[in-house]
Amino acid sequence: MKTRKELTGLMLTAAAIFAFNFWLEAEKGTGGTPGAFLSYGAGARAMAMGKAFVAEASDASATYWNPAGLGNVERQEAMMLHTMLWAGTSYDFLSYVRPMTQLGAIGLSMVKMTTGGFEGYDVFNEKSTSFSDDQMAVTMSMGKKFMKTLSLGANFRYMTHTLAWHTNSSFLIDMGGLYSLPRMPNLRLGFNVQNIFENKLAPTEDDMPLTIRMGAVYKQFKEKLAITTDLVSTTGVPGLESHFGVEYWLLDYFAFRAGMDAQEKSFGFGMNWQNLGFDYAMSMHDLGLSHRMSASLRFGPSIAAKRKLDARQEYLKAHAAFEKGYLSRGKDLLARAVSLDPQNTDYIYEFDRIDVVIPIYNEVPKPSKEHELLRRSVKKYLDRRVEHSLQILRYLLTLDPGNAKVIALIQAVKSKERIGIPEPELPSGMNLVDKNLFDSLNYFYDGKYEQALKLAQDVLILEPNSSMAYKRIGSAFFAIGEKDKAVSNWKKSIELDPTDEKLRQFVSKIEREAAETSPTEGLDFLDSME
Repeated sequence: MKTRKELTGLMLTAAAIFAFNFWLEAEKGTGGTPGAFLSYGAGARAMAMGKAFVAEASDASATYWNPAGLGNVERQEAMMLHTMLWAGTSYDFLSYVRPMTQLGAIGLSMVKMTTGGFEGYDVFNEKSTSFSDDQMAVTMSMGKKFMKTLSLGANFRYMTHTLAWHTNSSFLIDMGGLYSLPRMPNLRLGFNVQNIFENKLAPTEDDMPLTIRMGAVYKQFKEKLAITTDLVSTTGVPGLESHFGVEYWLLDYFAFRAGMDAQEKSFGFGMNWQNLGFDYAMSMHDLGLSHRMSASLRFGPSIAAKRKLDARQEYLKAHAAFEKGYLSRGKDLLARAVSLDPQNTDYIYEFDRIDVVIPIYNEVPKPSKEHELLRRSVKKYLDRRVEHSLQILRYLLTLDPGNAKVIALIQAVKSKERIGIPEPELPSGMNLVDKNLFDSLNYFYDGKYEQALKLAQDVLILEPNSSMAYKRIGSAFFAIGEKDKAVSNWKKSIELDPTDEKLRQFVSKIEREAAETSPTEGLDFLDSME
C-alpha cells in the first residue's frame, strides 16, 4: 500500500512538471512593477530550486518566502546572501530568526538592491555628482505553529526607494500559512499574500501590487527528496508566474538542487556541517549567468527541547495543584503543558481525564475526609489506575451514602472509560475498609490466604495508613511461608500504631529465633491479636 502511494505521488509530480512546462511558454515576469526587487528571492537554497519555496520555507529565509515557516525553525538562525545580479547591481539579504517557547518565532530581515554608476547632469547639461538607485525593505516577521498541521505568520515591512535625492517609503503587511494534509503527511501546502495592506509614508504615485504566492512541497524517501512548485499571481501582471524546484539530500550533509521559472533555470548544492550551512546557486537567464551564495548559522538550544522542559515544569505545577485539591488551576497548568508539548500522550491523557472531573468537582472540599479521598482518587485516575480510583470513590460513598457528586463522578468515570459493569452492592452498616478487613480475616481463618492478602492490600488503596491492613498482610505472608515479607509489613504496622505491644513482642521473637515458624503459630498469634 505504501509503495502504491509513493508511485501515485511521483506520477502526480510528473504530471505537474508537464503542466508547468506548458505554463512557462506563456508566462511573463514581474519586472517593471513597483517593488520588483522583492521578487529576486532570498537564500541560495531557494534560488537553486527555482524560487519554489513558499511551502518549504523552514529556515531563516522564511522571513522572505513565508512567515508561517518560522513556526518550523527550532533554533536561532542567521542567514546572509550576497550576489551581483548583473554589472553594477548588487543584491543582499540578511535575516535573523529567534524561536520562542509559546509565541512561535520572530524574525528580522533586510533585502537591499543597489544599482550604481549613474552620472548626474545639471541644468546646463554639465556633469554633476554621480548617484545610485537604492531599494531596501526591512521586515519584522512572526510565525507560529498552531497545531500539528497548521502554521500561520505575518510580515510587517518598511520599504524605501531612493533614486538620486528623491526618497519614497511605505509600510506593508503580508500574511502566510502552511497546511499539512492529515491523510497525506508527505504533502504540504503553503501560501503567502503580500502587500495586503499598504500605508504610504512619503508621496509616490507607485502602488505596491497585491501578490499571491501559492505552492506545495511533496517529500519522499524519508524526506531526502523534496519536489516543490509555486504559482504566483501579481496585480497588473497577466497570467500566472510558475516556479518549480527539486532537492535531494545525497548524504545528511550534502544536497543537490535544481529548478526553473519563466526567467531563468538554476541549479546548485548545499552543505550542512554541525551548526553551519552553505548554499550555492547558479542561474542562467537572458543577461547571462548569476552566481548566488548564502551562509547560515544555527546557534542556541533547540526550542523543542526547551518546550519539553517548560512543559514538564508546567506538568509538575499541575500535579502540585491537584495534590492540594485545586483542580481547575491544575487543569489550566496542564493545558499549558499540552500546548508546549502537544505530542506528549501522557499530558493529553491526563488533560482528557481531568476534564471528566472538573464539571463535578472544580475544587475539592477541604479540610475533610472527603477532600483527602477525592484528592487520592483523582491522582489514581490520572495515573491510569482507574479501578483504584473507583474503589476510593466507592469507599467515600460508604462514608457518606447518597453523596450525589460522588455518585455522578463514579458514573462519569465509568462512561469515559466505557466500563459497563454494574456497580457492586456496597455494605450497609459499615464502611468499605471495615468490610474488607472483616472479609480478609474470615478468608484467613478459612485458610484462603491469597484472598485474605488481596483484600488487605485493597484496604491500603483506600486507607494507605491503615495499621490493621499491614498487620493482616503480614499475617497472610507469614501463613504462606514468606517470613521476610511478613516481618516487613508487621514493622510498618508498628510504625503506624506504636501501642501494639503484642505485635512488637512477636516480631522481636521472630527476629531472635531466626528459625522457621509454622503457619499455625502465625494463626494462633493472629487469634490473640483480634
